[in-house]
Amino acid sequence: MSKTSHKFQEKMELTYEQYFHARYDGIVQMARELERVLGREKAFDIIRKDSEKLAVENVKRQMAKRKPFKRFEDFVAFLEESDRSPFWSHVLTLTYPEKTPKKLVYRVTECLWAKTFKELNATDLGYLMICHPDFAMAQACHPKIKLERTETLMQGDNYCDHTYYWGRMNNKKER
Repeated sequence: MSKTSHKFQEKMELTYEQYFHARYDGIVQMARELERVLGREKAFDIIRKDSEKLAVENVKRQMAKRKPFKRFEDFVAFLEESDRSPFWSHVLTLTYPEKTPKKLVYRVTECLWAKTFKELNATDLGYLMICHPDFAMAQACHPKIKLERTETLMQGDNYCDHTYYWGRMNNKKER
């Protein structure tokens, strides 16, 4: 006897773009209302903090399923493994132009989050919710991992330049 799943468990047919628009359109509308009611600074502070908290919690859930990173190479292998997953390979196009034992340069040339937030005229919110938490996520992976970034697609640049370091940084400004 075959067991059928509950209707809530059935799959629906959406493209990744359709899913992202459905997911983020309402969030953008709510954030704009918060901005209107609370003011931009207060609303953005709430959104930034909540996005960082959610990102760190997500990293902690992922890390609970694996051994802690003891070396930078473990972190690099984790990123490369994640990037090959069906989800990530459909929402980002990236390259690794530089890898050393203590530094990884990771360049994103296409990002469905940036495309979606541009189409929703909300790249300012997209940066707060999607890009800015990358810094907290790096620290959540391991306290020696530092992220430096000077360009993002979300902010109109031609690519995102993520540079991860094990234990040191060049003190460039976050972007």
